[in-house]
Amino acid sequence: ELGQLAKPSAVFASNTSSLRISDMTEASGRPDKMVGFHFFNPVQIMKLVEVIRAPTTSDDSFDLAVRLGQALGKKTVNCQDTPGFIVNRLL
Repeated sequence: ELGQLAKPSAVFASNTSSLRISDMTEASGRPDKMVGFHFFNPVQIMKLVEVIRAPTTSDDSFDLAVRLGQALGKKTVNCQDTPGFIVNRLL
């Protein structure tokens, strides 16, 4: 439903660290415009953000998310869509 309400150019991002982004791509109605964007808490202090690419995520959508993270002053880490992404798997 959200995919029908948002502009066609909108990229959807989820902050989840436990749900697969791939599972959300079809529900979004635009699988090429879905990324994971996982902040760490407390967000205002932690500099890291994981940017997660699903198999259907377009290069443009992924690059936009990386640029957004950098514009927010975060260190972006590129991740594949695996359970727990990078940091949670290390913990």
